[in-house]
Amino acid sequence: MWKMIFYSSNQLGVNLLWQAFNTVAVFYYVTVLNVPGAALSLGLIAFGIINAFFNLFAGYLSDRTTTRWGRRIPYVLVSALPFGLAFYFLFSPPRLGVTTLIYYFLTLTFLFDFFFTVTTLNIMALFPEMYQESHQRNFVSALSQVFGIVGLILGVALSKSLGQLIGWGAMALAFGLLGSSSVYLALFGSFEDPAYRAVPALAFKDAIRATFSNRQFVFYVVASFLIQLVTTMLTTIAAFYTKYVVPLSPLQYSLFMGAIFVVAIPVSFLWAKIANRFSNATATLLSTALCALTLLSFLFDHSPSAVIGTGGILGLSISGFLVLLNVLLADVIDYDAKQTGQRREGMYLGMNGFIVRIGLSVQYAIMALFFAVSGFDSRRTIQSARAIWGFRILLGGLPVVLLIAALGFLLAYRRQTLVAESA
Repeated sequence: MWKMIFYSSNQLGVNLLWQAFNTVAVFYYVTVLNVPGAALSLGLIAFGIINAFFNLFAGYLSDRTTTRWGRRIPYVLVSALPFGLAFYFLFSPPRLGVTTLIYYFLTLTFLFDFFFTVTTLNIMALFPEMYQESHQRNFVSALSQVFGIVGLILGVALSKSLGQLIGWGAMALAFGLLGSSSVYLALFGSFEDPAYRAVPALAFKDAIRATFSNRQFVFYVVASFLIQLVTTMLTTIAAFYTKYVVPLSPLQYSLFMGAIFVVAIPVSFLWAKIANRFSNATATLLSTALCALTLLSFLFDHSPSAVIGTGGILGLSISGFLVLLNVLLADVIDYDAKQTGQRREGMYLGMNGFIVRIGLSVQYAIMALFFAVSGFDSRRTIQSARAIWGFRILLGGLPVVLLIAALGFLLAYRRQTLVAESA
């Protein structure tokens, strides 16, 4: 149990820094430093594509690494501290001109994402290997998400408020130290099976071919891409929505985002029970449908209390995503291990990360298009009606369409899983 608790604590730091970055990085540079949003978004599109390929390479390299300390753990040891430091320097820029600030932002974002990828890919690659029994896997996933939700609460609900209250650099320093420390703590509960290192790894082309020949993975990764695009858009757009559409005070904003994750904490273990009772795929379908219905409220909310209430209801479905997506991917990896005789967590996580990073580029493209056509002006306190409705659609319209598409791929995943089990 102590090993489970220590290992699960990694999600505190990972979610804290990643969600804080998604929530306030663009907001900070656009509204505080007055960097043009369209230019920033275009730079992030190119960055996202480059980093997507790095995810793929990092996963492949992790599977091929052989040391006496393991395949994954050495990478975590080396990268966790720079992960936190990059976050701090991202929010502590020197006095620079606007053009130089864009390059500074992109450079620090690349370094932050580089160390994020190395850290999280390898710490998460340990999960399917360490916990292969279904009930234990679901329990550890739920336990991890309790820590993860605490990180989310701090990263999403408090990053903007603390940045405004104590200063962005002070917020980033505190978050960076806490994030790196929790990852190192997780190593006390981490272990690897030497037997998996003894099996020769596939060549790169063969690994890619074997990964995409797994139809379960293809259906999973498209659904995961759509869901994670929605959750990323939620945290990014919410900062603008609560400033210009339904203005919230720092306390109200914290209550809104905090409501999502305070509700999600006790529900995490409920989703694990639902998955055990029915199936992991069925539980994910339920959480996706619930999320789509809830997001529609952002088209109509007009008061702080309504927005905060919508956040609380969102917590029910967001909790399901947090618990179940990792379990679904672990199931995919187990199926692949039966087919190939290898544990290829690194390649699957790297490929999943590749797709997710492409998703980030899609989000940045959406944001760039929005900034270009909506009439948004960061210097104005009150935005035009077109910009306000644009933010409503970005939060309560487009994500619903994406989640409906995700439901179709999740149904295909469940069908393919049943076929594999019957075979």
